[in-house]
Amino acid sequence: MGYAILPKINYMAVSIRLKLLLFLFISFSFSFAQPYVDIVNTSAQSVNTTYKDTLKSKNQTNNYYLNLTVPLVIDSQNTIILRFYGEQLQSTIKNNIYPETNNLYSTLLFLGLQHETKNKKWKALGLVMPKLSSDFKNPISAYDMQLGGYGLVTYVHSPKLKIKLGLYYNREYFGNFFVPLGGVDWRVSDRFQMYGVLPTFYRFEYALIKQKLYAGLAFKSYTRSYRLSDANHDYVKNSELQAKLFVDVYIKKRFVLFAEFGRTINYSPQAYEYGTKTELLSYPIYTKIQDAFVVQAGLAYRIRTDFK
Repeated sequence: MGYAILPKINYMAVSIRLKLLLFLFISFSFSFAQPYVDIVNTSAQSVNTTYKDTLKSKNQTNNYYLNLTVPLVIDSQNTIILRFYGEQLQSTIKNNIYPETNNLYSTLLFLGLQHETKNKKWKALGLVMPKLSSDFKNPISAYDMQLGGYGLVTYVHSPKLKIKLGLYYNREYFGNFFVPLGGVDWRVSDRFQMYGVLPTFYRFEYALIKQKLYAGLAFKSYTRSYRLSDANHDYVKNSELQAKLFVDVYIKKRFVLFAEFGRTINYSPQAYEYGTKTELLSYPIYTKIQDAFVVQAGLAYRIRTDFK
């Protein structure tokens, strides 16, 4: 029996290449809203409240999220962005007449490119975002599909100050949805910084223990819609507006446990008639609910640009 001769591995060269890729990866931490990239991020969010109905029915709304991000560095100025986002929205109505639990789902791909100028003063990010969003009780059809886009330009005034302007668009089930974007990333000190893109996401973050423990105040706003599998192709609109306190605990340099606690603001997944903005009363589970406290917890594999 013959044996194949294995080539010798130059471990030093492999190590250098891995460090170079990591350096390029960190350098191209793309400009969604924060000074870090979550390669994998999974979390769960829960809201327990009551409906604004005469029965004062109990409601529990749970969100489950999964994010996967792969930046592919082409050269020193260009990076291809691949990202997958998955969500499950589980709603439960509790009363003695029509108790029910229903699930809505969305899967979203981000496909795009980030370009950085040679002088590193400007970054431009462009994304195309195909999406499926439905309760998926029927076979997938064109009624379950959406298409959107995201563009963001970042001006790097200094290592401590960045200015961002952009536009988000998605063809929602209630029509064309445009959101102008703007933000300032400002490292005020070695421990305190603020970053994000309004009106979708913004954080005031303080390092209690550098590279170990971070806390602060976060703002989140996210509107989306899901198709219902009925004969009329009606839909649920979910406008999420929250103010939260957050804590990030780095159990390893790149593994982070995070928790958030806050309050919803006019949060109600509601059913509407297809092609209109007319509310439907035939879905008691998707009617107005009272604002309540919200809790979220998760785990991420995260690469921060400000970690040495």
